[in-house]
Amino acid sequence: MDIQQLQKDLNKHGYQKAAKLLPLVTVKQGIEKLETIAEILEDYQAEAIDFSNDIGILYAQVRALSVYDETYQEILLRDLRYILQEIITPTHDFVSILMEEAELQEVITWYQHAMQGDSDAQLALGKFYKTINRDDWAFVWYEAAANAGNPDALYWVGNYYFDGIGFDKNFKKAFTCYRKAAEKGHPDAMNNYADMYFRGEYVEKDVQRAFELFSIAAELGVAESMYTVGYMYKNGIGVAMNLGKARHWFRKSALSGDDYAANHLGQEAFEQDNGEDALYWFQMAADRQDALGKFNLGFCYESGTGTPRNIKKAKYWYQQAALLGDTEAKEKLKDF
Repeated sequence: MDIQQLQKDLNKHGYQKAAKLLPLVTVKQGIEKLETIAEILEDYQAEAIDFSNDIGILYAQVRALSVYDETYQEILLRDLRYILQEIITPTHDFVSILMEEAELQEVITWYQHAMQGDSDAQLALGKFYKTINRDDWAFVWYEAAANAGNPDALYWVGNYYFDGIGFDKNFKKAFTCYRKAAEKGHPDAMNNYADMYFRGEYVEKDVQRAFELFSIAAELGVAESMYTVGYMYKNGIGVAMNLGKARHWFRKSALSGDDYAANHLGQEAFEQDNGEDALYWFQMAADRQDALGKFNLGFCYESGTGTPRNIKKAKYWYQQAALLGDTEAKEKLKDF
């Protein structure tokens, strides 16, 4: 927290008492720190302020806090800074976060428990903040839960490092997080851990190791891993080619919700002149709002593949695909 700058801003806007109290927040401990924070917010008459929705939630969480672990005091000070900055310089963020009173109380309770070291509450709080597009708030709680060994939190921290959300990408840290979570049996972390071996990201590319890990994730129910195992069997990558096993995993993946697999099976059926199966798999992907599945289904109706030719239905599915951004569907509609 930049105390000096905040003090200047507070004084400038007429909050002399809050400016005077602010330095005490960093030196006082425990209940005295919370009492000082409450005094600062009272000087603002913060209850009457029309906060942006996200800051309003944070304000309610901080005001309800009655005890905390000193381990998390930097997060508490950070949250106070966000509240003060919103009061001094309103963001006029009109994005609406609709919450019932019971839902607000739940996130307040998560905050209270998270501040006392409850890793499950820290994880829940991280997930909530992510849903309201506050990744900067979410990450610190994911990280706190990850430091406590929570596998789901380790997975999410790995995602933040892998994608570079809020900071530069760091494949080394991502790999470490995925590995730790995978060793604890986290299915999606196992998939991502395998993928880093498959692509040679941070670690040296090792398709045999990748196949082993993808197979574990597939057995744990990860549809994406099922598809990749099928792909590796089909192309003999990291394992001997086996078209029967490839098809088994493609089918299992598609039925478990993977649209790549559904479209793949549909394309295979189309190439084998099995129109009914092609229509079945494309319909499955389309019904799950997949743009390629919608386009392929439109083509089936246009060409009469697996169904009587129906230009009206073809146009409908091309329109649905185009609405999801499919460029080929847009070109088809121009032809119509």
